[in-house]
Amino acid sequence: MSDLGRDYETSLDPKRRRRDGVHYTPRDVADELVERAFAAHRRTIASGAPFSVCDPTCGAGVFLLAAADALVAAGRTPFDALACLRGMDIDPDALEVARAELLGWAHVHGVEAGEQELPFDLFVGDALNDAWPEDGRLDVVVGNPPFGGQLAGATVRDESAVAGAARILGRPAGYTDTAGVLLVRALDAVRAGGSVVFVQPLSVLGSRDGAMVRDLVSDALESIWIPDDQLFDAAVSVCAPVLRKPTATESVADSQVIPTWTELAAEAMGVPSMRLNGAPLSSLADCTAGFRHEFYDVAAATVERGSAGSESADFPKLITVGLIDPAKLLWGTRAARIAGTTFAEPVVDVAKLSKPFELRKRPKLLVATQTRVIEAVADYDGMLWPSVPVISVLPHTDEAGTLDLLLAALIAPPASVWAARQAAGTARSPGAVRLSATQLEQLPLPTDRELWIKGSDQLRAGQLTTAVRTLTSAYGLSENEQTVVLEWWTLRSKRRKRQGKTAGL
Repeated sequence: MSDLGRDYETSLDPKRRRRDGVHYTPRDVADELVERAFAAHRRTIASGAPFSVCDPTCGAGVFLLAAADALVAAGRTPFDALACLRGMDIDPDALEVARAELLGWAHVHGVEAGEQELPFDLFVGDALNDAWPEDGRLDVVVGNPPFGGQLAGATVRDESAVAGAARILGRPAGYTDTAGVLLVRALDAVRAGGSVVFVQPLSVLGSRDGAMVRDLVSDALESIWIPDDQLFDAAVSVCAPVLRKPTATESVADSQVIPTWTELAAEAMGVPSMRLNGAPLSSLADCTAGFRHEFYDVAAATVERGSAGSESADFPKLITVGLIDPAKLLWGTRAARIAGTTFAEPVVDVAKLSKPFELRKRPKLLVATQTRVIEAVADYDGMLWPSVPVISVLPHTDEAGTLDLLLAALIAPPASVWAARQAAGTARSPGAVRLSATQLEQLPLPTDRELWIKGSDQLRAGQLTTAVRTLTSAYGLSENEQTVVLEWWTLRSKRRKRQGKTAGL
């Protein structure tokens, strides 16, 4: 896209951009996604056979330009490449910019035809409610549809959009993001064997509200593209499922071999593949996490240590996710923000709680969520209070050394690899691991007890680097697997820290 298209999209009023879910797509991203969309059609493109590419929310045309360049690179003439393009958008001004962009592209590529003779088609239309160009017969649909989460007032669908979304999904869309609704619509718009690559909020991979979309397109899912960085100025991480509509000759059995969304997300994130055979963590401990209402109850009972008199020194320390590093507690060295208030040393006045929450007072492990690798600390005397959503790991017995062994198993790099493959794409950002208490109970334990104990002793002595190598060996992996896992864990565990960082939930 030239400066004309980029300037138009970035010059829109910020309120309008938030309302309409409009965000500029970098040209290199458009190139990448077009390449993925075209991958299954290289032979058709090279043959010169009729071929159609549509972006139904094309804006200023960045994906159409990327498609034109890809078609020429594959052997099409510039005129023939333009003839393959179909664009639609609800904003007529954006379409005029897209038209100017394509005219400029044609001029640069030596196409002599006048504006009225150029073969690309652009249409004003609402992708939710209007017919798409060559509906049901398109070869490829590619683009970045508007995001429209239904929990934010600015992007809640109006009556017409509600009806359109329900018609596409075959049921009320509820809180399903508009981008997900349009992903389903795009799959319907392509022919059998056709491809769809549509940018989506990362939440489509694992959220409850994205489940309807996943169910409706799973038979067509081939891979998932996940960028390393946040692409847009909106505070949302993204992905792009790569779909190919099954043909009549592809059996149901063939479609069932397609990996799950989580497995494909793990592959896209570069999570190593491995098999762990140890007994589950549930054989030694139970895992539990507080509910949201508990967070507010505890927050109301949280005070600064020393602020309520000398007795506050005996209150349990409140531990948020941000106060947990691998085998290292940051309470007292890093501030914590709780329900809008910043504390240097937060403690809980248990007498103010509406419920006693007795389980919180036991010796246990505290495990952070939404972290790049599993991060956990031991609470030997039961004086650490987990703030929601910190997970508590409660040993079945009080046998000496059990807490240390469990901590070692959680800190071990293979545990983080396992967790990332179990929950890939379900966290708020692509690089995070998010496990529920139920999932954590299924974590396989090390199989070599002698090495497990040795690694546990090293961890207790503060020898983290040595311990993680020993504990990786304790899982019985091959030397090559150990090398890959350790490299992955080391890279992921290098967190960017800022001086004076505040650790909230």
